[in-house]
Amino acid sequence: MDLESNDPEDVTYNVVGFPDTDGGSFGVLIDGKITKLSTSPDTFPLWSGTAPGASVASNYQYVKLSKQGTLLTQEPFLRSLQNGSAKSTVNEFFLRQVTQTALPELPQVFDDVRPKPSKAFDHSQIATIHLTPDPNKFADMVADPVKNKDSIMAGFRFISANNTYSVNRVKLKISGRDTRPFKKLSLRIKFDNGETFFNRPIIKMRSGVFDPTMIREKLYIDILNAVGVRTTQGAWVRVYVNGNPYGFYLMVEDIEPPFLRETMHHGNIQPMKLGSLYKCCDTRPIPPEDEATLQFAGSKTTDYNENVYENQNFGASPTNDPMAQLILFLQDLHNYDPTLPGGEAFWNSRLDLDGFLRCMAMEYLGGNLDAYWYSGNNYFMYFNPTEARWQFIPTDFDSIFSDDNHSDVLTTFMKFAESRLTRPGKDHPLVTKLIFRDKDINARFKQILLGIVNGVFNPEVLEPRISAYEKMITDEVKWDYLLERSNNPGKTFDFTIEDFHNGITGSVKRGDFESKQGIKPWIQGREAYCNQG
Repeated sequence: MDLESNDPEDVTYNVVGFPDTDGGSFGVLIDGKITKLSTSPDTFPLWSGTAPGASVASNYQYVKLSKQGTLLTQEPFLRSLQNGSAKSTVNEFFLRQVTQTALPELPQVFDDVRPKPSKAFDHSQIATIHLTPDPNKFADMVADPVKNKDSIMAGFRFISANNTYSVNRVKLKISGRDTRPFKKLSLRIKFDNGETFFNRPIIKMRSGVFDPTMIREKLYIDILNAVGVRTTQGAWVRVYVNGNPYGFYLMVEDIEPPFLRETMHHGNIQPMKLGSLYKCCDTRPIPPEDEATLQFAGSKTTDYNENVYENQNFGASPTNDPMAQLILFLQDLHNYDPTLPGGEAFWNSRLDLDGFLRCMAMEYLGGNLDAYWYSGNNYFMYFNPTEARWQFIPTDFDSIFSDDNHSDVLTTFMKFAESRLTRPGKDHPLVTKLIFRDKDINARFKQILLGIVNGVFNPEVLEPRISAYEKMITDEVKWDYLLERSNNPGKTFDFTIEDFHNGITGSVKRGDFESKQGIKPWIQGREAYCNQG
């Protein structure tokens, strides 16, 4: 069918869709007439075309067609152009009625330190990522995810409402640690040297296998942004591999030197040389278990476990002594006497103190069981040469808002800080010395904590956002939970769409998974607890 027309009101229709069979296609249905849309290897799975006789006022539906052009599936709702003067639809997704969601805004409690908005991370919509690796190499990669650390090459295409981004070669590998034993795997995508994805050279697809709602991590990032914490950004995406559905994921950026330039230095070319960067994590489940406590263990790099403190950018540290700069900080912390006056000034000259205290307030409020305060895990230490002090960067937020059964977080922050002192060799001195023992920093922490609770971490502010997310991703989560993964190695909790809804308002028990509180009750309880204390 001829798709060309000289009518000045002609509209170009754009839909993302994956045919059921080879040769299948998509079309647009207007006034009872189907017009077939077209795609190409350079645009698939985006289908586009104009419909003769249609105008900006025409209602329309997308349809899925067989190879012979027979109608297979018709959208059960009518669409209309949201912009009456537009000559083209945005890139819409087949059977998804709402392309862009107007979300309730969160108040900015402290200074907004986010990098400039990125086309990659628009949280008002769900983009599509299509990966095209060699099928056999991909099958080999996912066959033994616990052991396989190798990368394979793949084509990459990202399609959002207003943007497309394609490259022929990215490095694709399995990501994460705790999620590797699961059927739904997390993925890591690295773009070739000189190539970036909207200034993000590395992105991760986080599977959310420990959260039946798939909302917790995204909400936590939102709140970190609202309280002025520098961290990774994230947005939801659908992922397909070689035309086949693979899952609903939270796409986040990875913390490596390019992240520092964009987020810690606001995209500036200065400083020319970035500072020291350390990835800090525990060693679970590899014995002997160790944590990134920030305790001083000696003056040499060899005194520290390289799997706990991993240098990812040397900065001022020599290549043969990569821990050198961080060791100076650990020594200051070790020698610090919190009973002496002047603690705030002392630490502000060495550390972005308010930024760190906001991170700790959020770890406490969110019940973050897999971060510095509780586990000595999932954070980075960066020496910012522009400010000549350290910055604490939190990451990977998959153990928050009571998604586990640890009752010891359900206490005052002072008792929780004190509890870190009861474990032999596992003191977390940035918490115990600063927040617990230094009265001035303790007072500042209380001020920040209450500012966060009264400003954003409360039901009045967060529940509308949570409800909007619930509505926005219900169909995506249902789609994900119904995907056929029986041939994948690994385990699954077999969450259902009922678990998704229950995880927001109440408890979820599924096999050996149990979450005793939903997101909303957790926030309600935390707000009440802090305001009472």
